[in-house]
Amino acid sequence: MKHPKKIAIVVAIIFFVAGLLTLSDYGINWDTVNHLPRGQAYLNYFLTGNKDFSNRPPYFAGWPGPEGDGGWYWQNPDNLLFDPDRPKSEIASRSMYESPWMPMTYFLNKDSGHPPLSDIMSSIFNRVLFGELKLFNDIDSYRVYGVLLAAALAGLIFYWVGEIYGGFAGLIAALSLTLYPLFWSESHFNTEKDIPETVYWSFFLFSIWRSVKEKSWKWMLVSGVFFGLALGTKFNILFVGFVILPWLLFKTPKIITKKWFILSSFLAILIGLTILIGSWPYLWANPVARLLEVLSFYKTIGTTTVIDSRFLGPLGISTYPIQWILFTTPIIILTLSFLGIIFAKKDRAYFLFLFWLAVPIGRVVWPGTSTYGGVRQLMEYIPALAIFAGVGAKSLLVACPKRLRLMLMDVILLPFILLVLNLYKIHPNENVYFNQLIGGLAGAKEEEIPYAGFSFGAPYRQAASWLNQNAPPGALVTFAYELIPNIPRIFLRRDLNLHDNNNSGYLRKGEYVVTLVYEGTDKRSYIDMYLDRFIEPVYQVKVDGVSILKIWKNDSDHLKLSTREAVAMAALEETGSDLKFDLGAVKSLSRLELTYSESDCEQLNYGYTQISQNGEQWERLPGVFPEQKRIPALGTQPAGGKFIDPFVGQKARFIKIVTNPIRSCLDNIKDFKVYYFVDL
Repeated sequence: MKHPKKIAIVVAIIFFVAGLLTLSDYGINWDTVNHLPRGQAYLNYFLTGNKDFSNRPPYFAGWPGPEGDGGWYWQNPDNLLFDPDRPKSEIASRSMYESPWMPMTYFLNKDSGHPPLSDIMSSIFNRVLFGELKLFNDIDSYRVYGVLLAAALAGLIFYWVGEIYGGFAGLIAALSLTLYPLFWSESHFNTEKDIPETVYWSFFLFSIWRSVKEKSWKWMLVSGVFFGLALGTKFNILFVGFVILPWLLFKTPKIITKKWFILSSFLAILIGLTILIGSWPYLWANPVARLLEVLSFYKTIGTTTVIDSRFLGPLGISTYPIQWILFTTPIIILTLSFLGIIFAKKDRAYFLFLFWLAVPIGRVVWPGTSTYGGVRQLMEYIPALAIFAGVGAKSLLVACPKRLRLMLMDVILLPFILLVLNLYKIHPNENVYFNQLIGGLAGAKEEEIPYAGFSFGAPYRQAASWLNQNAPPGALVTFAYELIPNIPRIFLRRDLNLHDNNNSGYLRKGEYVVTLVYEGTDKRSYIDMYLDRFIEPVYQVKVDGVSILKIWKNDSDHLKLSTREAVAMAALEETGSDLKFDLGAVKSLSRLELTYSESDCEQLNYGYTQISQNGEQWERLPGVFPEQKRIPALGTQPAGGKFIDPFVGQKARFIKIVTNPIRSCLDNIKDFKVYYFVDL
């Protein structure tokens, strides 16, 4: 192949441009609100030594705002460029994630979890592209970091595979990577953890491969840099030893005894640890103890998720990740990678790629380990799978007569063109893609695959655009369940009132309610159940006919069904451990209202509700009060001697309120009423 490096650069540029052009189609990741304020706090500390943001300008030049709106501006969410509705001179160079409530003083003492290096790197892109140049908007400027990394990986995969197996194999590998639905989608908005980790993991292995191939200590030291970048992003890189050591022992065992290899490997590890500790001031006070604390965090999230019994295989192996990969990998990539694994020449590179593919998957199928939300937490497998797709294409060409190879290339490329068209249809929701083996997302939902339709936040931006175009002036906006920061405030018109307490449930005050929709969300809270049963959505984002986001207008005009209420004749039984209400017959419950005395009693720590049709089998309803507000518009419940417990027409004869402590103020009932729906 001629000019492989130049072609690799072109591949990277094409992906980068495509990524930028589509960047403004994606909402923020659920974890954004945890990562970006931290990145900004660390960045400001490294640049200035300040442990707060007192050195930074206020959010807006007119703070708190001439219109009593807190100085907010509206950034058109459909525009990648900085496009505010105020004069740009009124808007300071400070990001909305430079939060005074999350300064460096907080992170120096209470930080933990994933390392912050990619949070910091994302913040650098924001500081330059938004803060200094006012080129890109405040949100998307962070994500240019992820798109750039993903583009670099696309170029690397083309170059690496092309160098070993030829240009066509490199092209197919690069296409398989960039068109892999999860990778393409997450490269736009998962820029603090999984995409950077995947990229740095891949460059690390390339450097190791180059070091061994050329017997070069310099490449080994380069690998130390990528090891540090990966380690500073996520500890997944620690599993890479299970890739490298078997590969070396299997194919080149003598090299591990060479002095240059031993010394440079030690230095590479030292470089990596230096980058990790140097980029994370939280560790400086007590590196050993705090590193052990981080390792404990990873052990917890990697071993405590409950595995659905349907996905437990022999010896306790979890088949969930394997099935997820099988059903979410486009069939052309699945087919070619299978051919590559089976028929490729078993050379030195082959075993490196094989272990690379196996280890990330193996660490979450091993008995006692687990993953959740699909497989984005182990995305390191995707480049290896893409490489084998390229190898599989090469194997087909080798087996084909020379006169037919050009035609075969066209046959191989055609499904990728069809894949592009398929992904275009579901854009920008590619990360909920399921292939034809299970019937798309609709088939996955029918099979009740856990987390099918779990989009991690990408559709929120579509919700913001719809609200900006359709909600009347001054409209109330809220979420059914999620956190308010999941839609950046600057993406909503300034007149729209976004707040948790706007959620009114059966009071139907006309608020617009937004939520992501996936397996289980229709039963996670009273508000979710109420909206799903009683209110017709005004907007839905669908993939394969399946809703992944809904917006409701909670008013009487959008009721699905008309209902009448009545008061049930109910008896109260106090058992000492709970309150039990007997309606005498099974009815469709609407709500329980009661008043109580707050004198001579203990304050309620927590309580929850159970219902039953026969008094023997009980169903616990979602939510724990008073921490979780069933209907935020009503405020905390119980409070002020009143308690309202809403239902959504569940059929029951008995209602049980379980409280802690046992004799709380809620037990001092003065009066109560149980309402039910007459016509449900």
